Amino acid sequence: MRKFSYFLGFLLIGAVGAPLIGNLYEPEANYTLYRFAVNLAEGRGLLYGTFEGQVTTFPLVPAVLALLYRFGIEPSLGSYLINTLAAAVGALCLYLWRGQAWLGALYALIMLLQSSPLITLTLAFCLLGGLALREKRPLPSGLSLGLAMLTAPYAALIALGFTFAAAAQSWSALWRFAAPALVLPISAALLMQAAYTPTYVALPLPDWTRIRFYAELDELPDSRIIGAWLAENTTPDALIAANDAALIGYHALPRRILDLDGVIAPVQRDRFLMFRYAPDVVVLREGESVGWENFSTTYAQVFQSGALSVYQRVVNWAAIDDHGVDVNLSARFARQDLRLINVGIGRALRAGDLVRVRLDWQVQFVPRQTVEIKLNLLGADGIPIAGVIDRLPPEVWQHGSFSSYHPMVLPSNAAEGTLRLFLGVDVNAASLADLQVAEVRLLP
Repeated sequence: MRKFSYFLGFLLIGAVGAPLIGNLYEPEANYTLYRFAVNLAEGRGLLYGTFEGQVTTFPLVPAVLALLYRFGIEPSLGSYLINTLAAAVGALCLYLWRGQAWLGALYALIMLLQSSPLITLTLAFCLLGGLALREKRPLPSGLSLGLAMLTAPYAALIALGFTFAAAAQSWSALWRFAAPALVLPISAALLMQAAYTPTYVALPLPDWTRIRFYAELDELPDSRIIGAWLAENTTPDALIAANDAALIGYHALPRRILDLDGVIAPVQRDRFLMFRYAPDVVVLREGESVGWENFSTTYAQVFQSGALSVYQRVVNWAAIDDHGVDVNLSARFARQDLRLINVGIGRALRAGDLVRVRLDWQVQFVPRQTVEIKLNLLGADGIPIAGVIDRLPPEVWQHGSFSSYHPMVLPSNAAEGTLRLFLGVDVNAASLADLQVAEVRLLP
């Protein structure tokens, strides 16, 4: 009865303390978890919804939040419930371990200073595992640590320490601890990979590099206002490239999100960024840039909140379809330095489109000089109707597989019919290629 009373006391500290200090100082990373959870609850899988189709291999918290969401409990309230219960369990474990109630109360108070369910649940499982191992119950201890590693990866460090403690008891204790501690996270990771391969694997971790909180005290954060605006003014299949992507992405569900800050998932911020992803909407922080000189003529500002501005595309990006080729551009030198293995361009284009051409290369040796790439779309009469000349310096090229992107605009008065794409490649005024690489159709 005393244990239960202390547990209720610890529970009360979290239940009352969190609202009193504002709980609802929520770190940006929580919204990453919330997005995983809502996607799972609404049948879109355990996916974040980035451009690459990001999947988490630490699914426990998103799964619990998704279950609560199915019962009508919003993720922010679900996170509060998990934090309150997990903090009380951790506090009780400390009390049972040390026999001092004040230590458990102090722990419950400390847990009020953060609101990440990843942290509170991971610590609760680790403390449960430590208590079980202290009482020479290695199997429950291993199960607790396995669940902790399904919650957050840093539990693996604690599991490693407990492995040595189990080994000190006996070889039997070691195996009974290690088996569930290894099987649970490894099997979950394999299941996630099997279910979502080939997808980008990433971890929904708190962002320790910047302590930044969103508080619902005086006014809503700009990124939340932007997310709500996007939910009302864009189609559900829109691709959004954004700064402050975690909070924006949650409130703009189910739209795909491309994190320009690289916090949720790494993004390649190079000269080809806009051509590679062709986002429908771009959200930029004041002073930020996508590094494309024609951005202002392709996107128009449509909304602003604080330091964040929303830009919507006003020109149609043509799709990209593969046109397989295999051209060794260094064949005349009996070498394999530079090979073109594919050309991407839409098979069906329309007048006024911004056409993207993707050239897929195999680079054995990075060029030492600037490579000049000339692309022309020729009409039935052999006269170019659109074209582009790009000069790619050596620092742009990458060893191995590499793709370059090249945009050109079709005139609004272009006549329908068959168009042929010609490619020219020059290095140091010497032509390496001048040939037709694709045939497409210009629709009315």
